[in-house]
Amino acid sequence: MKMLASYEEYADESLRNYVGRETAKRYSLVEAVRHLELERVLDVGCGAGQELLPFLERTDALCVGLDRAEALGTFAKKLFAGKENAFLVRGFGEKLPFEDESFDVVICLVALPYMDNRETLAEIARILKPGGVLLLKTHGPLFLLGMVFERAKTLSPKKIAYPLICLAASCWHLLTGRQLQKGFWQGKEIFQTRGFLERELAKNGMEIKGRLPDDNRRTPSFMIVKTALLKAALIGSLLIDYGFNL
Repeated sequence: MKMLASYEEYADESLRNYVGRETAKRYSLVEAVRHLELERVLDVGCGAGQELLPFLERTDALCVGLDRAEALGTFAKKLFAGKENAFLVRGFGEKLPFEDESFDVVICLVALPYMDNRETLAEIARILKPGGVLLLKTHGPLFLLGMVFERAKTLSPKKIAYPLICLAASCWHLLTGRQLQKGFWQGKEIFQTRGFLERELAKNGMEIKGRLPDDNRRTPSFMIVKTALLKAALIGSLLIDYGFNL
């Protein structure tokens, strides 16, 4: 697994991978939500912004990309040059700078592992319209395990250490419910299990409705629908936490 030296390299590789995809795969996300009348689409952790291109080509939706990295925003500005319905915002998934129920679709592809999982999922639920869709790709446990074995071939302790540290942080999160994010642990990714996702999504009025075409065991991909009003979901979550069976 190649290590990238900078955000610019990551953005460039992401765009090359997008361009190299088969046509069906390139448009799989926009096809997955073709049943919706799209007005606004948000990509959380947009990187180079390539995942919004099919929505710009095939819909009239306002497309917004959000990323914390200033360098990637600069890269994406070039990609969206001349497109009046595309905007870029520098921000964080844990605190989305948008009004409640303002987006029809949210894309979040392998960005959640690097964010506060609970805060980000709650924020996505807040800004999604009822009936809106979250297109989510995560890192499963096998992603980090695979990284360990692949980097072991390099015989570099530094390269091998990173996935081992991330596995430790992931297991801590899985066992305790607490995500290590400060000091040494800042910026370390964690894996997500389906069980964890189902619990957190239910708390926020969302539900997994299916898998996306590029789903695999290392990077599971889900179609998630906001099925309940957020306030009602929060009340239900509190009742469950206090021992009431609904």
